[in-house]
Amino acid sequence: MKSIYHTFGADPQFHPNFKNAAVATSVKFNIDNNILTIVRDGKNFGIFDDADKIIHKFDSVTKGLGIFLSQLFNFKPLLQTSTQDFIIPPPAYLFLPYYIDQDESWNKSWASFTKLQQIKDYRTNMILYHSGIRPNEYYSLKKDAEEANKIIEEIEKEKDLTGKILKELKETISQTNFNIDIEHFKDEIKELLVECETLKKKEETLKQKLLDLYNIKAIVESQVAIVQHSIQENKKDLVFASKNIPHFVDCPTCGAQYENSFTERFEIANDEQTGNDLLIDLSKELKGVEESIIKENGNLTSTSSEIQRIESILELKQGEVQLKDVLDNYGKNQVHEIFKARIKDLNHNLHQQAERLMSLNNRLKALEDKEKREKIVGDFTNNLTKYLKELDIHSLSPDDYKVITTKIESKETGSSKPRALIAYYYAFFQLMQRYSTTTFCPIVIDSPNQQDQDVEHIDKIMAFINNNQPKNTQMILGLAETYGVDFDCQVIELKEKYSLLQSDEYNTVNTDLGNKLNQLWFM
Repeated sequence: MKSIYHTFGADPQFHPNFKNAAVATSVKFNIDNNILTIVRDGKNFGIFDDADKIIHKFDSVTKGLGIFLSQLFNFKPLLQTSTQDFIIPPPAYLFLPYYIDQDESWNKSWASFTKLQQIKDYRTNMILYHSGIRPNEYYSLKKDAEEANKIIEEIEKEKDLTGKILKELKETISQTNFNIDIEHFKDEIKELLVECETLKKKEETLKQKLLDLYNIKAIVESQVAIVQHSIQENKKDLVFASKNIPHFVDCPTCGAQYENSFTERFEIANDEQTGNDLLIDLSKELKGVEESIIKENGNLTSTSSEIQRIESILELKQGEVQLKDVLDNYGKNQVHEIFKARIKDLNHNLHQQAERLMSLNNRLKALEDKEKREKIVGDFTNNLTKYLKELDIHSLSPDDYKVITTKIESKETGSSKPRALIAYYYAFFQLMQRYSTTTFCPIVIDSPNQQDQDVEHIDKIMAFINNNQPKNTQMILGLAETYGVDFDCQVIELKEKYSLLQSDEYNTVNTDLGNKLNQLWFM
């Protein structure tokens, strides 16, 4: 089950064996009668249409696949990262409320995936979003409001500093003359020249490194071309051996007779497969070299920009020395007027940004309609109360979970905790189906028999899961046994230990996935 979400770029906690296996995965899904397939191989993703033709490729989750899926599933909250950037969260946040993971979700809610802390206060933000309390538009306005706040803070800081300088000027300008120490400027220029020379040496080193990388790239590309040519020749040999040569062939030189058997043709075909495998390895190596070239190009660009910056400062410093006489004659009154004019500009900008912020906050308040919020929270509380009773949890009262962001796991312990959590999850499923504007995804529940439930309670859990599934939704349920409950659904029974892919399905899956991987890497 974990591999389903792994394919979509959302990683639960994996056993090291899964990571070391370097598994390639594929999931076919249907959204609004549009059948698509997603394939993942390492950090590379491909989207295929219903004819199994690749239509999109991505090598990044946050900057590529995540943006595509956000459009597909109408998942568009803009949230702030730990580095203060605003992004549409990666797919893990889209699937977070739908996946009950066997490792984390039975002890802690909203914790099915790794690296969730990259979004600030992600739990509260996801609860308010997926419950429908805050729609997509809310987060766009919130981003604009945060940016307006930052601008106001920067203006106020500059205004305070400018005001202090103006005050000091008023007190001292009558007895103070401008005096520029030319020797001091010479020392600064010398330091900048030394730094500039060091950066130029670094620039030359980077250019040489890039030259080496481009040489490696040319070698690998040449190897790819050779392997591709070999594969084509093997294909021609196989076609010729299969269709144009009789079962026995006479040597035109010695007269000996050779058998054109299946074994010989199979060896030709096997050479072709080996060539395909080598081609994939070379393509991965080529991609690694290209990524290194991009990285070193970035370093070179950064170094060149720093050299330009220092050269600009050198020109400015030299200019300041030359302007000494001009500054001496500029006069006290002119300097005073400059600072006064700057204070006036800052006040005007501050007023504009304050009006903008007020307008944004008013629109945010309108979106967070109090009546709608109370309705959603009321539905959540009522459903959770009902579900807790069905699952034989009587120690909690509505006051314990009247706040929608309550951590229900902190209210119960022992074997009661998993039952309280499944009640909480189902109460949230109902909210999402009714109020959320994001696509309702399949519910995935892994191993609901937790904390050694007794027979009576495990029966209640299974009946609860079966009877309270939201209407017109899909559920994937991972069980060691059904405990006699008829779920009236397709059953996939895994008979080979530690293996999701069964041996009788290998050839079909290998052909299908191999075709898609070829498109992912070579088209």
